[in-house]
Amino acid sequence: MTAKEIYNNIRKIYFKHIIWPLFPIAVTIMILLLVPFKDVLNPKKVDSTAELIDAVKDGHVYLEISLPRLIYSGYDYMRDNDVYGEYYYDLVDSEKCVFFLVKPTEKRTHTHLNNVVKRVKVTETNGVFDNMLSMFASNINWTEEGVKDITEDYILSEVDYHYRIYTVILWMIMATLVYSIAVFLYNLFIGMFPMLSPKLLLAKYMYNSERKEKVKGVGRFVAQVAEEMTSAKVCQGGMYITDNFFVNLDTSDYDIVPISKIVLLYEHSTLKAFLGIHMKVSYTLHIKVSKLLRFHAPKKDLADVNSILDYFREHEPDVLIGYTDENKQQVKELIRKSTSWFRK
Repeated sequence: MTAKEIYNNIRKIYFKHIIWPLFPIAVTIMILLLVPFKDVLNPKKVDSTAELIDAVKDGHVYLEISLPRLIYSGYDYMRDNDVYGEYYYDLVDSEKCVFFLVKPTEKRTHTHLNNVVKRVKVTETNGVFDNMLSMFASNINWTEEGVKDITEDYILSEVDYHYRIYTVILWMIMATLVYSIAVFLYNLFIGMFPMLSPKLLLAKYMYNSERKEKVKGVGRFVAQVAEEMTSAKVCQGGMYITDNFFVNLDTSDYDIVPISKIVLLYEHSTLKAFLGIHMKVSYTLHIKVSKLLRFHAPKKDLADVNSILDYFREHEPDVLIGYTDENKQQVKELIRKSTSWFRK
């Protein structure tokens, strides 16, 4: 084993991990392009009903209106016996009529609203609106056809303008996009410069933490690990035991752990099933170093895991083997007595 081979293995792992962030990046960008967040969160502002009509003709769907007055039609929009919205209207020179569906007030004693500032969405008319318009025409002693002739064929709905929902969704999408891009760039950077991998830096720090003669530089540290792996005492399933290190080089992850820092080793099995059919048992070797720091070597064969455990039983009596209540208590005691973040 050479240092170059270790670096190449790390490169492959990180380059492999740049693939999965591409999917959420693509999906979030597509959502940002298809959903009109800009129009919803920054609607076109209009100061008169005439200006509003022109804005709708120009294709604007989301508007912020500032109107001096809206007149109550006398009708509400009901859902499940509750008032969902109230119909108001405004006239432009008695030639054009625009209807608004606004959020209901708790106690309505008014026939009109003054100084109206609201965000509204242009929505299509429906059967409920047509029935309301027919009754409205009857109440004002006008023909239904006459009212329809001057009424715009859309509703300006406040109740359908979900500003807060769009804001929350946009924040979630942006958070997902930023996180995915950060993961992509991180894996790309470490793949290009594997000597800066956090796991390598951590392994070097742990190894040097109690040594008088420190290994200077990640390159020298990796070279030492590679040299020891060449004459490894145990080499099973991508796992190596050398004079000073336990090394796991896998296609999906890697770990380099100084043996002097290991407190506990144990294996955990997982039964994989598909459609209720038991397919395969997978084994994971768990390595505990401190209260917060642990490593694991997943998807191993039982024979390979047992070879590692047997070696530690025979040659490293200070390392506890097996996830038992007694071992858990001893691990807590060792960590509690330790003045270092790692086991001494």
